[in-house]
Amino acid sequence: MEESIHLKDVYAITERDGNDKDRWTKIGIGFLNRDNSINVVLDAIPVNGRIHIRDRQIKQKQKGD
Repeated sequence: MEESIHLKDVYAITERDGNDKDRWTKIGIGFLNRDNSINVVLDAIPVNGRIHIRDRQIKQKQKGD
């Protein structure tokens, strides 16, 4: 029986002043383990020391891609 790998995307969120939207920068990936712990591999370190981890969303291809 094949087990699925649960991937997470890791982001650094830079808060902006005023009406500007916050900037989300992907800085790594996470892997969900069998015991529900998460291994995280970072390609960068956020300057504010905070990371945000989300389930990876599978993008659907559109016609012509």
